[in-house]
Amino acid sequence: MTRILLNGFQIGNLSGTGRYTEELIKALINIPEELQILLPSSRPLSVSSDKLSILPLPNNRYITRFIQFFLLKKYFKEFQPDIVHYPATYGYKLGNVPHITTVHDLAFLENPHWFPIHYQWFYKKRVEETIKFSHRIITDSFFSAKEIQKHYSINKDKIDVIYLGISDFFKPQTKEQIETIKNKYNLPQKYILYAGTLEPRKNIPSLIEAWSNIANKIDNDLVIIGRTGWKTDTIEQSINKSKYKERIHRLGYISDEDLSVIISGADIFIYLSFYEGFGLPPLEAMSCGTPVIASNCGSLHEILGDKAVLVDPYNIQHIAEAIYYLCEDSTKRQELSQNGIVYTNNFTWQKTAQKTLEIYKKCLDPY
Repeated sequence: MTRILLNGFQIGNLSGTGRYTEELIKALINIPEELQILLPSSRPLSVSSDKLSILPLPNNRYITRFIQFFLLKKYFKEFQPDIVHYPATYGYKLGNVPHITTVHDLAFLENPHWFPIHYQWFYKKRVEETIKFSHRIITDSFFSAKEIQKHYSINKDKIDVIYLGISDFFKPQTKEQIETIKNKYNLPQKYILYAGTLEPRKNIPSLIEAWSNIANKIDNDLVIIGRTGWKTDTIEQSINKSKYKERIHRLGYISDEDLSVIISGADIFIYLSFYEGFGLPPLEAMSCGTPVIASNCGSLHEILGDKAVLVDPYNIQHIAEAIYYLCEDSTKRQELSQNGIVYTNNFTWQKTAQKTLEIYKKCLDPY
């Protein structure tokens, strides 16, 4: 039986990394292999299995961040795993077994001004060390693989690209479900939607400005959903600056089940991020049958291809024209909706887990 120490520090974190960690584990334990996953985590998973052992971490994430090395070292000595997997871009060398790290993106190097100083310092130091001692690096896209090679000059043969999956609850919803959710959250009948973390690289002020420029020509309000990141004052300023601010609706954290219905009820999902290592939210929207407008930056062109309307996120006029065009063209929306549903069937967590398991086996082969 292969024993895998998989760091679950990010479980419960409302981010792409947290979702990746939890969905990967849930899919791994469903594979008919002799596995035992040792999971340091402060929170339980939504599933249980004889293949899964939860090893406790403190509930306080800030404390855990600073002492996790000592806790991981303790668990490593106690349980003697065959392999160590860090799913959240950085880790610590624990012993003489294969270490695998999933590096999702290098935004902290490409655009450090998007992050607090302490974040920049911590990640720059830890990720460089982690890549040196890791036997293999998993990343979410070929775009990110090239970024890793560029910044760390490592052999491309050490990097494995494994696309992420889409959770089962992101699927088209019924009209009745959509109407119920609209009433629950007091949403307008027609809206375009952004859902994701509220932070500088997501380019939300440009979305607000572009929508405001054509708001008088369309019936669609703007709905913005997401937990607050940092430097969100620019978002509030952009909303207050808009002549149509009464048609901009802000919601905080929404459960995934409700979010999938809100996405299904949108005429358009819009994602103008300046930089992504993968881009899960627009894929999730496609899986719900919602047409997507996305930026042509980072990995998004690779991941979304011609199944979305891609725009220059720095060009407000270009964004506004794309919104207006898609709001007015129901035939194009229907085409994007149908193509998106079919396309996203290719992205499953089962595939992600199976390919990850192959990397585990590849690492253990010489041992």
